[in-house]
Amino acid sequence: MKPRTFILSIITSILLVGCAVPLSSASQPLLGQGIVSESSIRTELNSTPTPQEISTFEPESTDALNEDSPTPSVTPTPDLFSTLYDCKMEIEFVSGPLENKSTDFIVLGRDYFTDKADKFAPGKGTGIYYENERYFIIHSSYQNSNILRPMEAEFIRKYLEYWGGTGNQYIQDQIDTLIGSQVNWICDGKEVFQTSINGITRLSHEASDRLWLNPNHLQQIISEKEGDESEWIGEIPGASAPTIYLSFCGWGPESLGSQRYTHFRYLFEFDVHN
Repeated sequence: MKPRTFILSIITSILLVGCAVPLSSASQPLLGQGIVSESSIRTELNSTPTPQEISTFEPESTDALNEDSPTPSVTPTPDLFSTLYDCKMEIEFVSGPLENKSTDFIVLGRDYFTDKADKFAPGKGTGIYYENERYFIIHSSYQNSNILRPMEAEFIRKYLEYWGGTGNQYIQDQIDTLIGSQVNWICDGKEVFQTSINGITRLSHEASDRLWLNPNHLQQIISEKEGDESEWIGEIPGASAPTIYLSFCGWGPESLGSQRYTHFRYLFEFDVHN
């Protein structure tokens, strides 16, 4: 080999080695201390185990799975006793001595208890309803003392005591004939309750006033029977079945003048059969 050719070979080798200086570890993997060829890199990449992906999947709970499963829909049974406000209520006697007689009134809404005004004034054709006690109050007697304008419960009151002053035994006998009478309750044209009269009582004057002022104490008042014992007539025996209560005024002695028309209070207990 000529000296000139030999020198050129040496220079070319040096240059080739200089171009193959390993890249930084951040940009190219190394194998030992040697130079990594393209084929070595491919081999290294192919032989390096791939880390397994960590699963974050968690099985759905049984409840979650059940949510996707078709289940029969259940429609809650509405509580009829909570839907009676603001309805036009009709009470219809379908048996007993008052058969085919009826009355109707508008059940005042819940707003009555915060703003009474004159919503329950005689002649308005309204009634008060206490949901927890299932207790209705309506008017008896005559509007402005006009016998041509009887109010909602007058036909019942008149059957029980006529024009007043008839005596306790007369009233008791009339009560006895009404016990067991079938009575339907119709709200906005739809029958909501089929009932029968389970008990009737005329409260004493003192207890009548207390019931008007404290309707939420109804059960306590009829069990304690406060006031003049001779003024109490009939009884409320109580029942295991759901019940509805209805009350209205009874007449007192004529000597009381205009005050006689609200002197006593009658209370009816109805057993609900549906």
